[in-house]
Order: sequence, then structure tokens, then C-alpha cells
Amino acid sequence: MDSRLAFGRDFPTLPNQAKDIEKVMKAERAKILKARNTAEITYFGKGPAPDTWLIRSYKSVSAKELELEGFRIYHVVGRHIFVNSRGTDNGATAESILRDTVEIARDLRPRDPDEVPTDQGLCHEFGFRRLDGAKGNVLTQVGLHMAALPDVVFSVQSNQTLNANFPGNSDGLLKLIADRKREAGSNYPKLTTLREGKKKIHGWDGEESLVRRPDGTQDFEWMFIGENGGSVARPGNLSVTMRTKVEADRIGAAKASSLNDEEAIALWDRLLEGLKFRVAVPGAPADAVAIR
Repeated sequence: MDSRLAFGRDFPTLPNQAKDIEKVMKAERAKILKARNTAEITYFGKGPAPDTWLIRSYKSVSAKELELEGFRIYHVVGRHIFVNSRGTDNGATAESILRDTVEIARDLRPRDPDEVPTDQGLCHEFGFRRLDGAKGNVLTQVGLHMAALPDVVFSVQSNQTLNANFPGNSDGLLKLIADRKREAGSNYPKLTTLREGKKKIHGWDGEESLVRRPDGTQDFEWMFIGENGGSVARPGNLSVTMRTKVEADRIGAAKASSLNDEEAIALWDRLLEGLKFRVAVPGAPADAVAIR
């Protein structure tokens, strides 16, 4: 009950600032123009959907020449402002960004931090975005911080659209570790292996490596490799880590681990067993669903 989630890929949120949207946007406009004297604001005002606001800009004259336009999108949802930054690079166009903005505005609603929604979608700190588990591309990153174990961080990343045909993306965890050892040679750190091998979780045939570093940091990894263009239920890559002796987001910075090896392994196994979908999504086995 004293734990908290940290969303690694989330809308930056300005809680309880919806009434200050114009002040927030003016401050951002001033920041853009101050950064470079050739910066240009191309649009400032209401967005393409209700309760959205938009700043379009070029950061410099060279960005304008290359047609690299920046989009700063504000979704006013309840008492909060969700901020989304996009740009016309990596294949994105102004039209696709505006289209995505309309879809997000349609699906995004307020959420109290202790609310557990019963429909499909992604939770954010103060919001919930409805998403069909059979559609769309989802990249999720989240970390669990436990108040009773302040140096322990448990993190999960799910990448639905990872291209397994790209070199290295189809390699399992144990091969990746073997490659690291071969490349580092004698410089590879002398780790104590606590457990290593295949580990199946809720239908995901993954691999794990549990080691202790020389400074006492317990560094645990588990990874599942799915098919190219995977689904939410079987993403292209699902990876989990747990690290101890963490302080100020730096691994090994704490004075000591709060867990011995036996305790760390017990916690790891318990958390992995609890790695489930909040609600059912297409293709997810029944034992991988938390809320039936």
C-alpha cells in the first residue's frame, strides 16, 4: 500500500493546473523563442479537438529549412494538463500528429491515483487512456518503488512492435549476456550468479539471470522475446529488471542492499508471479489476468 508506480513513458502531467493553461503556454512560447534567435512560432492556440491546445514551432532556421516542425500539445483533462511533445521526424507528418492528437483527446480521461479501471487501456499518474488490446502499437515502461525497501526498484518494459528481424532484437537474454562477456573479455565484472536459465511466466517462455555485483548490488533480469510485430498479449519484447542498492536513480549508490540474496530471490519470484494484465486482452491466458 505504501508503494508507488513511476511511469517511464508517460504524459508529463501538470497536476491541478488546468485553470492556468494560458499561463503555461505563454511560458513555453517564451522558452522556445529564448532558446534561439531564429526560432519561430507557427501556431499558438486551440488544438484540433475539444480541450486541446497547441504550439507549433521551428527551433531554428535550419529546422524550418528541413521541415522539422515541433508540436507541443496540451490536453486539459479534468483538473490536470497532460503534455505531449511531437515532431515531424521519423516518418511523422503534421497530419498524422494532428490525427493522433484527436484520438488521444477522445480516449483520455481523468483518473485518481488509487482507481483501478476495469476496461482495457493504459494508466497514467492522473489519467487513463482507453486502448483496444487487439489494436494499436503500445510501448509501456513502468517502475515499482517500495517504501519499505527504498533501495529496491522493480521495472517492466513491454515493446509490442519491436522488429525481431533487426540484428540483435531476436536474441534471448542468455545470448545477450554471453555476447557481453565475450566482448568485454577480462574487463567483464566478476559477478556471483545466484540463478540463471529458462523461466516461464504465465505462458511467456522467457529467460532470467540473477546475479550479485561485487559491491553487493543484486541485479536481476528476465526477458521474453515474441514474434515480429507482436500483440499486446505477446509483445515483441517483454523485459523485467529488479535492482537493489539504488539511490537517487543510481544503481549501487546506496550504502547497502536492504535484502540478502535469499530475500531478494523470494521478492523477485513473488513480483514476477504478480506480473499480469490488469484486465483481459486478446490472447492473454486466464492466469495472466488480474481482474476477471
